[in-house]
Amino acid sequence: MYQQILSLIENTLKTLGIEPEQAKIGEGQFNINKDKNTEVLIDVWEENNHVFFQVLCPVTKINDIARTEVLKMLLEENHGLVEASFAIAKDDIIIKETIECSAFFNQERALATITRIAYYCELYREKWNYTI
Repeated sequence: MYQQILSLIENTLKTLGIEPEQAKIGEGQFNINKDKNTEVLIDVWEENNHVFFQVLCPVTKINDIARTEVLKMLLEENHGLVEASFAIAKDDIIIKETIECSAFFNQERALATITRIAYYCELYREKWNYTI
C-alpha cells in the first residue's frame, strides 16, 4: 500500500505542475513552494503496517515557548480549522494535517490537504503579521 500512496502523491504533485523528482528530499519526502514565503513539506511513511500522509507548513517563529497566551491562542484557533491543527516544533509554529491512509484515500483528498495547509499558512501569516 505504501507504494500506491507514494505514487498517488507523486501524481498529485504532477497535477500541481511540480515534478516529483525535483521536489523529493528523501524517501517519501517532498518539499514544495507555493510562493517564495510558503514552504510546504509532504511526508509519506509506513509504520506498523499503516501508511501515513502528512502535510505541514511553518507559519512563524515563536520567541518564547513559555508564553501561555500564545499557546492558548493556538488552541483557540485550532477550534476553527478544518482537518488541520497548529503545533509547535522547536521554535516554529506549524500548521499540519496527518492522515492514516486507507484504500479510500485518493488524489482529490491529497490535493485538498496540500492546498488547505498552504492556504491556512498564508492566512495566519497575514493575520499574525509575523508578530508572535
